[in-house]
Amino acid sequence: MIHRMDLREVLKDPVLSERLTPSMALLEQILWDKGNLSGPALQNAKKLIARYVDELSKVLKLQMRQVTLRVHDNRVPPRRIFRNLDMKRTIWKNLTNWDPNERRLYVDRLFYRRTGKKSLPTKLIIIVDQSGSMTLAMVQTTILASIFAALPKVIVHLFAFDTRVIDLTPYVHDPVETLLRTKLGGGNDMRLALDLAAPCIDSPQNTAVVVISDFYDWSDFFSVLRQWKESGCHLIPVGSLHTTGYFAVNPEYAAKFKEIGAPILSGSPKKLIEQIKKVM
Repeated sequence: MIHRMDLREVLKDPVLSERLTPSMALLEQILWDKGNLSGPALQNAKKLIARYVDELSKVLKLQMRQVTLRVHDNRVPPRRIFRNLDMKRTIWKNLTNWDPNERRLYVDRLFYRRTGKKSLPTKLIIIVDQSGSMTLAMVQTTILASIFAALPKVIVHLFAFDTRVIDLTPYVHDPVETLLRTKLGGGNDMRLALDLAAPCIDSPQNTAVVVISDFYDWSDFFSVLRQWKESGCHLIPVGSLHTTGYFAVNPEYAAKFKEIGAPILSGSPKKLIEQIKKVM
């Protein structure tokens, strides 16, 4: 409480607040205490959050660029037209037909580039645990959601839950505003979030569902997620988003997710980006 009261006084002073170095620990303190901030203190808090979000966004956007979001679909045969002709491969594969006397290369097989693309699902539904232990994941998730929401033809829905649920979809393009609307707390009831998100799934085959939690949750959530997966949704359960440190995931549900072919992902945000790429 003393630390929070000191922070409130610092945030009231624009000169002092400007000297603060944005960090995960500071951001967590602000999010816990944001209900007690108003006026200049709240505005300075927003600036600090924005500075931290901007720094982290640069890293996540770089990781995003490193993962190609549109990939060749090998199930689509290449169109046999001159524009798609792979000249280098055609020459290389036909070198055995070279006639040194006539100095001619006889081509008996043409090779074409694949141009068929696999499109992104039209919807990405992100459901994230906002209890106190998941603060880092919450921060990184909101930034990732804003990056995906900026992609063409992708609709992103974002829900945060503890023993309540908040639909953050209207603010998904603004991670700072999204974070300020979270309510860090204790306890889990994921089923509330799943019930709120369910109407968003109108085409399961074109929907990817990312669920981020430690899965220490005793609501009846697993049966719903299993049903979504069986209906054709791309289900990606995530235990944590971090680069270092220990993180506990409920071993009971770790085994259950593995049984249905959706093992829980844990690690850096880049792993999540790569996983989304695979299912998309």
